[in-house]
Amino acid sequence: MPDAAPARKAFSVSVLARNGGELLLVHHRRLGRWLPVGGEVEPGEAPLEAASRELREETGLTGHFPRLPGALPGEPPGLVGYEEHEAGAKGTHLNFCFVADVDGRDVRPNDEILDFAWVREAESQNAPENVRILVRRALGDWPAPLARIGREWLSRFNARDLDGLLALYAADAVHLSPKLAVQKPETKGRVVGKAALRAWWQDCFDRLPGLRYVERAIAADRSRVFVEYLRECPGQAPLEVAERFLCRDGLIVESAVFHG
Repeated sequence: MPDAAPARKAFSVSVLARNGGELLLVHHRRLGRWLPVGGEVEPGEAPLEAASRELREETGLTGHFPRLPGALPGEPPGLVGYEEHEAGAKGTHLNFCFVADVDGRDVRPNDEILDFAWVREAESQNAPENVRILVRRALGDWPAPLARIGREWLSRFNARDLDGLLALYAADAVHLSPKLAVQKPETKGRVVGKAALRAWWQDCFDRLPGLRYVERAIAADRSRVFVEYLRECPGQAPLEVAERFLCRDGLIVESAVFHG
């Protein structure tokens, strides 16, 4: 009698889309469970590439995969865990789990999804235990209210969302930057007010369409937010940057940039 065929194994990804301290779960049509977005890794894909593709294909969303505290050198950003689970007729999924910060909640589900919900926990959903643990893990490091300004600032800058970016600032906010001093010497590296900030960032976006800030770390106390990020721009060497926000009543009143 011939030996039974070995059980199928396939690499897969799950993506916990995160926005405003909540995570997106979808009601899977075939499995009848509440799960993160996800699917199998296609031939030639890296897990992070598969995660970005699945997020876009299943929801219409795109996101920033943050580098999480304690990540190993070479570890893909946003990797929050690895687990294995049975996937019915598809065999065993060797599953890479990611968290992605998305800029909005305009979900456009594909035909695999019956429904979707933004949640702070998965205990009240019909979700497997591994999903409940992943949700707790993905939200466990969600920053305190003031620290969220740093993450929102990075997200809105990378999205070129000028209105959203300026909404984080007080009307008379001050911005200090060495790049500002180089590009616009007349400012001596200092501009005041939202109109001046808008003009500076619009000029920046026009000159450097490929500019992106990659999160390194975010911390906060009662009145300050500290953001470390890698400045990436095609044709230029990456630059380590730290930015400090002084805040009052939940708005930035002064931002200062420091280059490493």
